[in-house]
Amino acid sequence: MTTATMAQEMNKAQPMRFRKDLGDLTDLKKSIKENGLIHPVVIDSKGNLIAGERRRAACRELGFEPEVRVVDFDNPQQAEIDENTCRKDFTPREIYEIGQYYKENYSQQGKRNGSNGNGDFVQNPNKVKKPIEVAAKVTGKSVDTISKLNQIYESEYESIKLDLDLGKTSINEAYERTKHKERQETARLRAEARRAESHKWFTDPERAREREVETKRFEEETKRRVEETKRRVEEGKRRVTNLKEKQATAREIINLGFKAKAKRVHPDVGGTSEAMHEIQESKQLLLKYVETALIYDLKKWR
Repeated sequence: MTTATMAQEMNKAQPMRFRKDLGDLTDLKKSIKENGLIHPVVIDSKGNLIAGERRRAACRELGFEPEVRVVDFDNPQQAEIDENTCRKDFTPREIYEIGQYYKENYSQQGKRNGSNGNGDFVQNPNKVKKPIEVAAKVTGKSVDTISKLNQIYESEYESIKLDLDLGKTSINEAYERTKHKERQETARLRAEARRAESHKWFTDPERAREREVETKRFEEETKRRVEETKRRVEEGKRRVTNLKEKQATAREIINLGFKAKAKRVHPDVGGTSEAMHEIQESKQLLLKYVETALIYDLKKWR
């Protein structure tokens, strides 16, 4: 029996298989159509399917029987389990390189088929598929993980990349270390820029002239303020002296007036106690008024 005949005979009853759900075959059919069947379907000498049920179904949906390889196993069920589980995941660097492959090749394909100008692969004008999304789907990782790997492997920090390649750190830890290094580098560059600007300020001839003019202007302004302060101090002293003189003069006039009035209304000369009390109150009010009015005038000046 030829392998082609065996492939057709696989329609007959098969031993118990674990694979029941074939899932979506769209991507697999696309791969087979573009690249051919990379791995043949495996059967035993009796025509029993051992491995490749999804590949067989995809080929048949494309209209042809798949290439088969005949191998007899002592335990076909274990062979099916191992074929689907004994696989090695892509390393972080391999995932990054896959992303770069799609970024380059899908961008070129997008240019041929019509691109949106951002390097996105345009398979359908109404549905733009980004290379990073394709890489995420192929590798089974999230777009966020692919983005983090891009930032890690496109950085200049080789020690972080090496730790990630050797499995000494996780993708998230390597990403955080990369971002921390970038923040440190940004801070360092900013500090250097500030130092350079400061050095330029003190050494550049034009800046030196500007600094000299600014210093002279500051000195002149300081001198003007000192002179103004001295003038106001002297003016304050003069006003205080005048205030004291005015107060003394006003008190003297009030006392003289009080004495003159008291001589006419004092009880000893025929006056009354009420009249004497009234002029005493008037005297106190006048003295208080003089004190308050002159102090208010000084505060208003200040």
